[in-house]
Formats: sequence, C-alpha cells, structure tokens
Amino acid sequence: MSSNDFDYSLWARNNYHGVCGLIAESALYGIYAVLIIYALRNLWFAEDSSRTKARVITLFSLLIMFTISTTLWALDITDFLRGLHKILILTDGTTTQRNADYLLELNPRVIVQTTLFSMEYLIGDGVVVWRACALWGYSKKIMFLPILLLSAAAILITFFVGCLGVHDWTYIAGEPETCYDSYISIFFLSIATNLLATSLIATKAWMHHRLLLSASVEKTTRVLKVLVLLVESGFIYLLIWAAKSMSVFGDLSSTVNGQFAVSMLNSMGNQIVGLYPTLLVVCRTRCENEFFGGKFAVQKSGGT
Repeated sequence: MSSNDFDYSLWARNNYHGVCGLIAESALYGIYAVLIIYALRNLWFAEDSSRTKARVITLFSLLIMFTISTTLWALDITDFLRGLHKILILTDGTTTQRNADYLLELNPRVIVQTTLFSMEYLIGDGVVVWRACALWGYSKKIMFLPILLLSAAAILITFFVGCLGVHDWTYIAGEPETCYDSYISIFFLSIATNLLATSLIATKAWMHHRLLLSASVEKTTRVLKVLVLLVESGFIYLLIWAAKSMSVFGDLSSTVNGQFAVSMLNSMGNQIVGLYPTLLVVCRTRCENEFFGGKFAVQKSGGT
C-alpha cells in the first residue's frame, strides 16, 4: 500500500492531542453530569422547591445545554474514531486519498459542532445574566446592556450559519473571512457578557459585605461565601476563555505546544461552557432562601 507523501508523524501528533483532549473533556463531562443531576434534584424534586415558571425555564435551559454538551462529546469521539478507521482500517486507495476523504466527511460535522457550541454558550450566557440580574431585582437599567450583548450574539450566530451556507459550507479548508470575523465577534461578545455578569455579582457581594460591616454582625456568612464562590468561578471561567482567545491572535498554533494548548482548550470548552452556568444556578439555589428570606435580603421581583 502506497501512502504517497502522507505525514504519519503529523497525523500521530494530532491524534495524541485528540486523545488528551478527549480524556480532559470526558472528565469534565462526568463532573457536569453529576452537577446537572444535583441541579435537577434541587430545582424540581426537592420537597421545598416551588415549580415556578422561572425555575422551569432555568431547568429547561440547563437540560438543553447538557444535551448539546453530550452531543458535542459524542461527536468528538466519533470524529476521532472515524479518523482512525479511515487511515488504519480501510485499504482502498492511498493514505493521502483516504485522509482527503475523511476531511470531506468531517467538514459537515465540524460545522454542526461549531454551531451547537455557539448556541450553547449563548444559552449559557443567558442563564448567567439571568442569575446575575436576579441579585439586582431584575432592574431594567441593569438588564439593558447584558440583553443588548446577548441579542447581538444571537444575530451574529444566525449570520455565521447563513454565511457558511452562502459559501457552500466550506469550513475545514478555510472559511471565508466574513464568516470567520462573525464567529470571532460572537466569541468576544460572550466574554464581554460574562465579564459584565461577573462584575454585577462581585458588586453585589461587595455591597452585602458592606451591609454586614455597617450592621456589626458576623462578617462571613454563608450567603457571602456563596457570592464569593460565584465571583471566583466567574473569573476562572473568564481566564479560560481568555486563554482560548489566544489561539485567534498571532501564531500560537504554529508551535507544537501551542497546538496542544489549543486542542485541549477546544475540547474542554465543549463542557465548561455549560458546566459554569449550571454551577452558578446550583450555588444560587443553595443560598436562595437565606439571601431572599433572611435579615439581609436584597430586593427580589419576578421569581428566581
């Protein structure tokens, strides 16, 4: 069997990166699965849980994100196994030809994965914004900018998919610059939205801390601890996105270590994008009764 000029070294390195990415993604998926079960228990099956419209919408959003993350995880496994099958198992034609056939087969799956990923972090951003605005009593002044950013991201996702369709669904071989720019814009709108939501939570935590100081009571309450956890997890989430954004600029992917980092971040991102909003909802639900029913309650309107 002639393999022509097929680069087995590059192929093996890419598969090594893929295996490492799948291991990390699978571990995060396991954590995500446990967290979604816990969220389902607290939002729907807990004895003291009130099945309000807001909770139903929140739970529905979490389940959609988990379904998308599961699909992305399954597609990543499929992509990896199909690549091995095409190169190592099949014997028709040269290795170079089989690899070219695999890339043609892979292109529509990658488009589906990219679109689903964009939809998932749009839903996730919506959940994060919703929970952050809940701490502010759903003030219209507070909600205006986050909703504007979410609306812009939704429009750009639609534009991105339409742009690929107009250009014959070309993606792996190099999507048109207009499509690429729209996708990058979606990505940075997501970062801006999460930065804004995390800042709103941080501000509320600082205000709660100041309230405790002025009342001369215990300075570290469960509510404050949960708020600090939300802020810390929010900034960790932002750091991960910031690291992922490095692949957009410069020549990070031109080095072996850079390619490995990009591969890992892409694989982990499929789960992190849904895991963080779910964590936020779980933490927010745990302190809900204390935060809104205790001595230092903040104003709440319109449900959870």
